Amino acid sequence: PRRLLVGAPWDGDRQGDVYKCRVGPPNATCAKANLGTAMPRGGGRNVHFGMTLLDAEDGGFVACAPLWSQPCGTSVFSTGICARLDADLRPVGTIAPTAQREWDGRPRRAVPRRAAPRRCQLRCPLAGCSTYMDIVIVLDGSNSIYPWYEVQSFLSSVLGKFFIGPGQIQVGVLQYGERAVHEWALGRYRTAEEVVEAAKNISRQEGRETRTAFAIRRAWWAPAPGPRPGSGSGLG
Repeated sequence: PRRLLVGAPWDGDRQGDVYKCRVGPPNATCAKANLGTAMPRGGGRNVHFGMTLLDAEDGGFVACAPLWSQPCGTSVFSTGICARLDADLRPVGTIAPTAQREWDGRPRRAVPRRAAPRRCQLRCPLAGCSTYMDIVIVLDGSNSIYPWYEVQSFLSSVLGKFFIGPGQIQVGVLQYGERAVHEWALGRYRTAEEVVEAAKNISRQEGRETRTAFAIRRAWWAPAPGPRPGSGSGLG
């Protein structure tokens, strides 16, 4: 019999699911497919599975959960994920939007989540974690910012949540007022603890001017060693 698949991303307290409905006979009903098991564990709540449904060439289909998340060290990334199912609605695999990387930052091919990572000399990155990033934080240190200890506290709180390490996130800080000064370069500190301690010891530059545009331009030209090839880069 013909059937119609209906995505229900708000079903089950926003976990989401897919319903299969018979087409043709009068008073036809829909049955829940209970496809929650198609998603890898650890995706969190409110993933909205079934938000997107796509036909597959093999007669099956693809269902996606756009808000599926996973912890990567001390960070949580909402990368989304899709499940491939055959014509009988049996899971046959998942499609993740990110690739795993080696501990030293060298890119590698995406691997099944069940596969064990190769030897890591430091902390192993998690499969599918997109934490190979270089971030420069642009910090206003002019006279308009007061009290300074609140800035230090906020910066320490933010940095403490980053997954900092070799092959993971690198953080640099540029402080500006009338001048723009790199407090430290990307890669200088190799753990979250070191970065947080450095943030606590930043002294305010002061100055009567707040040259934000100038500071942003300077941040793009980070001092050596600079951003790593292939890394995601951003300003904060």
